[in-house]
Amino acid sequence: MTEEDIEELKLPLFLKPYKDKLFGLTIDAQRLHDIRQERMANSRYSSMRQCRLEVREVEKFYKKERMPFLNTTKLSVEEITAKIIAQTGLQRYKY
Repeated sequence: MTEEDIEELKLPLFLKPYKDKLFGLTIDAQRLHDIRQERMANSRYSSMRQCRLEVREVEKFYKKERMPFLNTTKLSVEEITAKIIAQTGLQRYKY
C-alpha cells in the first residue's frame, strides 16, 4: 500500500480483478517504527506517529474491503505461510 492508497482508502484499480486472491499483512506500529528507524532514523517516515497512522489506516482499509489480514509482527515466514494457507483453505503442494 502506498501513502496515496491509504489516503484514498480504496483498492488500486489494477488489483480489483484479483481482490478474491488478496491477503493483507500488518505489523505492530512499534516494530514498524524500529525497522524504519534503522533505515531512515529521525524522519517523518520512521516517526512513531506515522507508523501508528499507517498501521491503523491500512487495517481499516482491510476491514472496509473485507480482506483477510494477519499481524506478522512475531511470525516467521513459514508461520505466515501456514496461517494464510489455513485461513484461506488453500491446498499445499509438495514437489
